[in-house]
Amino acid sequence: MNTYFALFLIATISALVITPVIRRLCQRFKFLDVPEDARRVHQNAIPRLGGVAIFISFILALSALPLVSNLLTDSLQAYKSELFIILVPATLVLLLGVYDDLRGTNATVKFLVLGLIATLFYLMGGRIEVLAIPFAGSVHFHPILGFLITVFWLVGISNAFNLIDGMDGLAPGAALFSSVVILVVALSSGKPLTVVVALALCGALAGFLRYNFNPASIFLGDSGSLFVGFLLASLSIMGAQKATTAVAVITPILAFGLPVVDTGMTMARRLISGRPVFQGDGEHIHHMLLARGWSQRRVVMILYAVCAVFGLLAALSTKTSSPVTGLVLFVIAVAVIIAVGHLRYHEVDELRAGMKRTVGDRRLRVANNIRVRRAGLALTKARTLNELFEAVGNMLEFEEFAYANAQIGQVSHAAANERAFMQAKRKGGPEGLEFINGRIAWSWAGEGISVEDVIGSSEHWCFRLPVATANGDWGWMNLYRPLVGPPLLLDMNYLASFLQTELSEAAERILGAQAKHPSFEKLSLPVAATKVTG
Repeated sequence: MNTYFALFLIATISALVITPVIRRLCQRFKFLDVPEDARRVHQNAIPRLGGVAIFISFILALSALPLVSNLLTDSLQAYKSELFIILVPATLVLLLGVYDDLRGTNATVKFLVLGLIATLFYLMGGRIEVLAIPFAGSVHFHPILGFLITVFWLVGISNAFNLIDGMDGLAPGAALFSSVVILVVALSSGKPLTVVVALALCGALAGFLRYNFNPASIFLGDSGSLFVGFLLASLSIMGAQKATTAVAVITPILAFGLPVVDTGMTMARRLISGRPVFQGDGEHIHHMLLARGWSQRRVVMILYAVCAVFGLLAALSTKTSSPVTGLVLFVIAVAVIIAVGHLRYHEVDELRAGMKRTVGDRRLRVANNIRVRRAGLALTKARTLNELFEAVGNMLEFEEFAYANAQIGQVSHAAANERAFMQAKRKGGPEGLEFINGRIAWSWAGEGISVEDVIGSSEHWCFRLPVATANGDWGWMNLYRPLVGPPLLLDMNYLASFLQTELSEAAERILGAQAKHPSFEKLSLPVAATKVTG
């Protein structure tokens, strides 16, 4: 136990001493993170090679072990090859991160190199070959599948910690919680190598947090976030090898709970919204919490609490049976979905609305679409104005629109239009039918709606259907709907294509016949002279 304590103390003190030195060097040589876009939450240029300080502190702590001779150090002699498997690829990842911090590289190159380093880790012997999955038992993977899963896990977790490194203290703090979980699990399962590596990393992260917590004087940088993420992912693989319980799959997922959730949400959001998956944005979980007006410290403390809950559940999962851990994972997934739903992501809101449209409103939407199709069919049979407006009026009874008005007829054929209008009035034309300025005007209003409530109002939007065919313009029809209200349960394509076509052809058929055969009796009926606007 004294060796464990000394290891942690060496790593912590080393980080406390080395981090200010790295910070001064970064300031001297201008290795700074300059806030050049909206995704950055800091205002001033900050040194960014904090990962180097963590790496040196971590290595110094491990280098002290050969200087001690006791049962722990003697037992570690059998794990030299495994330590080599962990440290060599992790060091290469650190160098990749340092290059990215100093020179910059694109996401494709970064992922390619990470994939090659993960391949090296696999070839050296670090691999996922079998997992105990809740409700499925132990699953043995084909070597090719095992290789792909190993590389995906290493690259995915490395990138996950890189993605959440967007706020003072967040990524190192989350990594510290993950390290503690791996440490606790390793202690309970008797894996001394995993214990000492996790303990040294805990100390290095704890010392570094002294300078990275808000307001940060140095950043983790890609060198730190990629190194820490890869190292933790490697430890989870080495610790899970030959495991026979559900800890082999449940514990690592829960240990990296916050980074995994944030990365999963980020990838899903970008896919749903059609944006490049690897294009950065300012909509990570911590950004959404900041958008609520919370301070950086408050957001970080809230997310630390989330990490602590994930860590506690990960530790408890090692003591429970496979079905119970599966149930716990399901409950956690539901809780995460509910919590993410309150972060005001546009993609989440749209998915929720889509589910409601698909499940809750589907029947009514189908009924409304059928009503439009029936109106179109009725228009194909219409031979009079009364039949035309009756078909449209019957359709509007579904109450998706508050008001509608139309003007039908070509002004150049005003006389024919008037004959058609008078014929319609003689046969008991629909309410709202008028003859205005050489055209036939018609209006329809929903229950309790008047024209004064709609025309000229800033509380309604209007959808205009042009009534036109290849032979000319026959007028228009406007459909009005309140700006505020339930969603429109109707496919607008039915109106814009099917109904518009049938309405235009019906107008041409009815009014065109009047123009060709001016033999209808002209009746002297009073007509309105007020011009309808809209």
